[in-house]
Amino acid sequence: MNTVQELRAALRAGHGFPGDAERLDAELAAQLLRRVPVDRLDQVDQVPAVVDLVAVAEIIAAYRGRVHLAADPETADAVDQVIADLLARQGAE
Repeated sequence: MNTVQELRAALRAGHGFPGDAERLDAELAAQLLRRVPVDRLDQVDQVPAVVDLVAVAEIIAAYRGRVHLAADPETADAVDQVIADLLARQGAE
């Protein structure tokens, strides 16, 4: 996966964890719509704000890591077990 489009395609194909494709799109949209004020507008011409590309890169890296985690059967089984345990505890309370 070298592009965001390849990552999105992998998530939509079922790689990753349930709901990851939708969450990736939502997180990217929220971050891209969020603006970070620029300290000195005179250095950026007349652009009042910029997108925090570091935050965007962190989101992409996190979901890429989730695809790799889900591809490892032992890790996926461990995550499934933890989720099942948490749901069982919630039901018992």
